[in-house]
Amino acid sequence: MRDASFRGVVPALTTPFRTDLSLDADGFAVLAGNVIDDGVNALLVNGCTGESWSLTADERAVVFRTAAEVAKGRVRVIAGCSAITAAETIGKIRQAEAAGCDFAMVSPPWYVMPGPDEIMDHYRAVLEATNLPVVLYNIPRRTGVQLTPDMVDRLADHPKVVAIKESSKDWGILSSVIRRVSDRISVFAGYASFFGLAAITEGAVGYMDSGTPVFGARSPEFYRAAVAGDLATARRIQIEMAGMLDSFFKLGTFPASVKASLDMIGRPGGATRPPIKPLDGQQRETLRRAMVAANFIPGERAAAE
Repeated sequence: MRDASFRGVVPALTTPFRTDLSLDADGFAVLAGNVIDDGVNALLVNGCTGESWSLTADERAVVFRTAAEVAKGRVRVIAGCSAITAAETIGKIRQAEAAGCDFAMVSPPWYVMPGPDEIMDHYRAVLEATNLPVVLYNIPRRTGVQLTPDMVDRLADHPKVVAIKESSKDWGILSSVIRRVSDRISVFAGYASFFGLAAITEGAVGYMDSGTPVFGARSPEFYRAAVAGDLATARRIQIEMAGMLDSFFKLGTFPASVKASLDMIGRPGGATRPPIKPLDGQQRETLRRAMVAANFIPGERAAAE
């Protein structure tokens, strides 16, 4: 059921890797601490942005445990636990629970393209087996299937379902979900830079996005302005963030540009794991210019034009 305190800005964290591609747990702890100091309201780990597909079970346990340890007493942790089978999803949730995470985020199964009844059966099996509150996750361009507003409406009645991250990149779906279930569960928008202001105005309680670790304290500032109705401030910051988010998806394979941006602002970004390639020199320069133009790093604005 809806938790009134579960709201605000939730960064989807990248997972830093060293040059030899091993997990940089210390760097991850620093990054988690950085965003908490920025004033965010929770952490989201082991999601798409965190290259969750590349982590071993042992590495995932380290990420969960490190996030919980850094966040303890300050913010809550949402653990990405999606998998193709319910059994594997449940195993990840148990890992998250043992590590001290507060929520499990679960998308529909990907790749196998299940039908609506199969998706609902998947969630029923997961919800029956877990003690952690569950955040639904709709991201059809990654899973290949849509968690429709009708499905969300039905799942919102389950007492273990507390929220949804709606990342379809479709305003019609996001708006419909807000109107249909926000009285029962917390609705978080994906892509704050594109939909954040409109979503909060319509009734979303916040957003979960990959840009916030780069945007820093500016992201919570945007959220506060949007909630307070300071539209001029919110619009100005959203335009700046949207320019950066556009670069994140145009340069390299996601999240290579997010990691490069973090490196540029002095936060742990690190390497990407194959098949994702790091940005090349020309791409990094294009990204640097975009960051200068959006006032995220110092530099001559003329150089960004």
